[in-house]
Amino acid sequence: MPMQTQGYACARCTHYIEPNSKFCGNCGGAASLDMRIQAHQPYAQTAARVASNLANLQAESFYREQLLSTPSFAAPQRKNKPVPPEIRDEMTSIITLLVRERFFLIMHYCIFLITNLIGFAMAFKCYAEYIGDDVTKTMVASTPLLFINLVALCCLVPIKGTKGEIARLKDRMTNLKLRLEFDSII
Repeated sequence: MPMQTQGYACARCTHYIEPNSKFCGNCGGAASLDMRIQAHQPYAQTAARVASNLANLQAESFYREQLLSTPSFAAPQRKNKPVPPEIRDEMTSIITLLVRERFFLIMHYCIFLITNLIGFAMAFKCYAEYIGDDVTKTMVASTPLLFINLVALCCLVPIKGTKGEIARLKDRMTNLKLRLEFDSII
């Protein structure tokens, strides 16, 4: 007669659990006292039980995945939902402000370039048409170059401000588009 040793079987995977253990070393399931197995238990019974538990776990995980896939509040619910009028109005005002700021940016660039060209042209004319030695010519030419081009450098401040305003408007537009796309979450 074979020796009968007492032990526990995991309720989930029927893996052998030592008598002093509280959890299964294979799947982590809790050991229960009523799941005692005998060492001489036939292999076919154990294999059938393992197969049945595995099928139950697979079916259970399939249903759990379906339930937990996407929460109802986060699902994209609007396919052909019209855009709210306040968002449409805000988007058109942002686009109008963006066009205006880009026009200002182009205008400030043109002012900067034209003023610099006028300063260089006047400096070259003063240098070329003045009759005298080279040091005097350079001093006479540096006056328009210095003052007119310093005035042109003052155009860099509005250019930087306009670029910052364009970046802020683009950020608002991106935020508005995200609010439109994910209105069910936000």
